[in-house]
Amino acid sequence: MDTKDTSILDFGSFDFTPDWAKKSAGVSTPAHFTDAQGDRDKRESRDGAKARRDTKPRFQDSRGGGEGPRSRGGFEHREGGRPRNAPRFERPKPLDVDVKVLPETKALGTIMRKLMQSPQAYKMKDLAYFLLDNPESVLLKVTPRAPAQGTDSAQSPRTSFFQCKACSFASPRRDDVIAHILGAHLGDYYESKEIEVEPPKGNFNCVAKCGLTGVLLGPPNVHEFNSVVREMINNRFPGMSEADYRAKIVMVRDSEAVEEWRKTATKKTVYVAKGAGDDAPHLTREQAEAEFRRNILENLLDTPKTLMLSAAAALKSDFKPLVWAVKDALQAERRAPYGMIFALRGAFHHRKMVFFRANDARGPEFVMGHEIKEFDASHAIPELAKVATFVAEHPCATRAEIAAACDDADKQLAWLVSTGHVVSFTNGVFSAVEKFPKYGPQWVKKGRTQSKQPAAEATPAEQPAAEATPAEQPAAEATPAKQPAAEATPAEQPAAEATPAEQSATEATPAEQPAAEATPAPAVPDTAEATPNT
Repeated sequence: MDTKDTSILDFGSFDFTPDWAKKSAGVSTPAHFTDAQGDRDKRESRDGAKARRDTKPRFQDSRGGGEGPRSRGGFEHREGGRPRNAPRFERPKPLDVDVKVLPETKALGTIMRKLMQSPQAYKMKDLAYFLLDNPESVLLKVTPRAPAQGTDSAQSPRTSFFQCKACSFASPRRDDVIAHILGAHLGDYYESKEIEVEPPKGNFNCVAKCGLTGVLLGPPNVHEFNSVVREMINNRFPGMSEADYRAKIVMVRDSEAVEEWRKTATKKTVYVAKGAGDDAPHLTREQAEAEFRRNILENLLDTPKTLMLSAAAALKSDFKPLVWAVKDALQAERRAPYGMIFALRGAFHHRKMVFFRANDARGPEFVMGHEIKEFDASHAIPELAKVATFVAEHPCATRAEIAAACDDADKQLAWLVSTGHVVSFTNGVFSAVEKFPKYGPQWVKKGRTQSKQPAAEATPAEQPAAEATPAEQPAAEATPAKQPAAEATPAEQPAAEATPAEQSATEATPAEQPAAEATPAPAVPDTAEATPNT
């Protein structure tokens, strides 16, 4: 068998890199390049990365025959593919605070009233996610961290906040909170209305026009012009700065435009203090804001040491580091809502609600508004005892399954649930009261399969129940811990060693015959064959 010499393989023939890329990257160049270009590539290869940084990548312009900078979208591209002058998004320094997620007071009260009125058991994790899905129902406790020991407090000062008392809006910048209060809460204390006024008199050469809406603002030499501009920003463009909006204003030097503005200037917006009566003075926007600052603003501005606000208010803040800190805390809580569950558990304990875990000691945690207690079927009416027994024998049974097996099941089941003798889950299943009531897919996947296994594989806790039903557990299939009936009592042991004549008489005993008939068909021959061998 011939073997090929791999030394003659030309791997360079499989290089599909364009010529201009090879040239700019400093790789070996084909012979058809000019000597000058080849010298430059050799120089780049020799000088290393510094030469490649200093030399701009160029390409052969097929349209004009010359060379030009390789660009795309106005940016000069590096050899790695990222634009050299492309803007980078750099997240600012994280806010040095601790954010704790809690349930909002009103939302928590609504949930507690629902639990007290409902007989069902609610999963704690479902309640936590119910609150986390609504930012208005989440209360955040933001605590600034103290500077670390050994650090200069002047260089890394502790974060402080300003907050609006009316809606909990907060920001470390005082001007942001003041602007929010003026824009959002001025109308809580002053009402605006339009009044008829005389048309403005005088000669006007031009009129200002909003470049975004086309609204005529008025001549810039009118006394109310600045108030009109600020009111336009507050009503139409609250997120735009005054400087940016003024850059959009266009001056129209047209007599027709001036006359059109003069006709629309017969209406004027004024502000009146609420509850001041009809004789209250009419104020402009600037006058109303000045009076608001003097008398009301300081009462709405707070500087708390620990910030308490809803998640909805925090996400509306203009201070992005605070918004990112809140988002990080909410995302961590959605992955594992331990903080919210801990807060809910404390509030429910205070109201003396009932807690239990389903399936086992590590199962899901549930809470109920009333107590639960086991049911004694021996002292109940037959109809009620039948429903309770069916639920105990068929954990996680649905209402339809109970109704199909028991008469008048809805009435009996409603009484058992209301009195705490049967646990009703929110997913529509019912289970008997025990230390760890059976629940949902966790038990259906594990518990039901274990309950259908033979008694030899049952746990010690389940063995007494298996022995109580001879129809389901033949004597020959009992567990080693519990000896078979043939070996349990000395009076019955000679029967296993008796003669065939005595064995036939023993097998015909009426007391033992029903147990043999109640076993499945394959189990009867096994039991009969096991007796002679013994």
